[in-house]
Amino acid sequence: MLNGILSEVGLCEVSDGIFSVIPEHQRFSDYDDKVGFYDAIVGNRFYNRLIWGNWPSNYNEFLQNSLNLTSSRYVLDAGCGSLVFTGKAYAESKNASIILLDRSLGMLQKARKRLINLCGGIPEHITLIQGDIFNLPFENDFFDLVVSQGLIHMFDDKAAVLTELERVKRKDGIVSFTSLVGNNRLGYQYLSALKKSGEVATVHSSESLSNVIGALPFKYDVVSVGNMLYAKSA
Repeated sequence: MLNGILSEVGLCEVSDGIFSVIPEHQRFSDYDDKVGFYDAIVGNRFYNRLIWGNWPSNYNEFLQNSLNLTSSRYVLDAGCGSLVFTGKAYAESKNASIILLDRSLGMLQKARKRLINLCGGIPEHITLIQGDIFNLPFENDFFDLVVSQGLIHMFDDKAAVLTELERVKRKDGIVSFTSLVGNNRLGYQYLSALKKSGEVATVHSSESLSNVIGALPFKYDVVSVGNMLYAKSA
């Protein structure tokens, strides 16, 4: 599956069904030790409804709509996490070749476990890779769909992230992403607390983040639900 996709990088299997392009001495991530906490909190439907004004079904619906917008023969999820919201959709998308990339091996191990629970093993159409979203190890203009859910708010340099996502997307493909925003008092205060703990960069409202995105040379349709911004290639 990886032939013709990977750029000239060193790839090795670091765990059963998980590959890495990160040098061995750099493979640890802070999120490796947070996987259990992440799934317990972030995966809770009432937490999502109370703080972010969304049900997990909203995130899954957005992903499914993105998958349906294109033939999506080749799909990349950059920053896939543990697949707490997306595992079922990817497992069922058997007509696409899907690469799930994350910087954290711990997250990828949890994603693998989730896929095994859903399918009895890692589906043949899915590949798990440890890599850096700022330096994606793929050729230009390859993927029909590039997804990044719940990640953009972690970085101040949104231009660098989106430029890299756009680089590996086909000219007629789609980039689809979500970001936490503070559109009400609770959301703003919670994001501010996450910023202090290093989980969030600048705290944006939908309006201010839309202004940042709108200044970039890429065009996205943007909508907000509660404290979540949804964006997709226009």
